[in-house]
Amino acid sequence: MSLLRTISLYFLLVFLLWGCAVDKRPDHYVSAISVSSSLAAHASSLPQHSDLQNALKHRNLIISETGEVLPINQSVCQSQLFYRVTQAAFPQYVGKHQDLFSGFYIDVARVNNNWVVVDTDNDFAQIQSQTPSQLILNELLLALTPKLMIRDVIIIRPESEITRSNLKQLIDLIEVQLPKHPLQFVVPEKYVAQVEKSGFKAVSDGPAKSDLYLAPTPLTSDARKRILMSVDSFNVAEPIAIVVDTQPLMACMQANKSVVLAPTQKIIAPPANVNAVLLANVLPSNADFNRLDEQQRLLSSGQYLTIDNQQQSYPLSNQVDSNRCRHLKSGDALYQYCLDRQQDGETAVTTQKYIMKKKQK
Repeated sequence: MSLLRTISLYFLLVFLLWGCAVDKRPDHYVSAISVSSSLAAHASSLPQHSDLQNALKHRNLIISETGEVLPINQSVCQSQLFYRVTQAAFPQYVGKHQDLFSGFYIDVARVNNNWVVVDTDNDFAQIQSQTPSQLILNELLLALTPKLMIRDVIIIRPESEITRSNLKQLIDLIEVQLPKHPLQFVVPEKYVAQVEKSGFKAVSDGPAKSDLYLAPTPLTSDARKRILMSVDSFNVAEPIAIVVDTQPLMACMQANKSVVLAPTQKIIAPPANVNAVLLANVLPSNADFNRLDEQQRLLSSGQYLTIDNQQQSYPLSNQVDSNRCRHLKSGDALYQYCLDRQQDGETAVTTQKYIMKKKQK
């Protein structure tokens, strides 16, 4: 009985091992869900932009329907982006901006008992009296409301000489007009408590005791942008949001020097005929991608324009070199290692099955 039991257990073990050794994977796998890549909402879907769009997305960029090159999303800027409102006419991509902007920023001043939108790059000193060209805040909010998205933050900056009563009136006005949106008010330090008691977030108009403040405007006029700074527990200030109404790509590139990825195409010498798609592939990462017509003319002669409007020679360092060992010298520590790995890469690898026979003597 014990012998029969031993034999049974032996065959059971053999069958179990045989079953584990059999590859039960199906020949073809079917995806559980269908996954497809899509462009950001502010990207153009026009047929004439399709080839350029495909090239730009590999550089962290997109082109809008109006032909403006923009960041593919705000996360590549390593900072939030806010659109600064100065008029009731908006760019085409506002309203499709969930991937690009976190909200809107508005400068306002009290003029002749009305709150008006101010287009100023520094202060409110030049705002003396209301003119026909000035936009009433209520009118702007009516035009802006259909463009808003549910998570948009609205930042309001009144003139620094505002009184407490006028500030309360402004807060009440904005709250009624935009009841569903997070509101922030840029105010002098003495008014921070008043804003917070009203239930909204206060941003100091300069570095003080507040954790969040607006950098001094003379430092933020480049690309007509403003910068919101945050102070951490080590008392170190760093930018957390950029406010810009023109050239969002420039502001993004200035916030993150690595926002535009490296060129994706090898180029030995500037060809005679350069088109926009080639430019999107080969322009250096510091190039101005919103001046492709000029870049086309310049690159044909070995030049290009930087984002800072500097004309430079097209550098060899931006050409893709598949053999990085050429950059090392025989005395470099990684020289032999690089050669060994290069030889490994040139070795043929196969996944086919072979039967090996022992050679007879």
